[in-house]
Amino acid sequence: METLGYKLKSKRKSKKLTQQKIAEKLNINRVTYQGYETDKHKPDIDTLSKLADILETSTDYLLGRYD
Repeated sequence: METLGYKLKSKRKSKKLTQQKIAEKLNINRVTYQGYETDKHKPDIDTLSKLADILETSTDYLLGRYD
């Protein structure tokens, strides 16, 4: 099963974005975002929604509700 972190990293790379660029769009530290990709931390619902918008996907996809 693909984790949230794996999906975030995969989508980010497919969009040719850096961790720093996404962190800037979210107004968070890059290390905080890196924690999401490594599954050390989970984003809150607002941040998850913003991530879905940035990565042009749905929260359902990121949460593993569908492929």
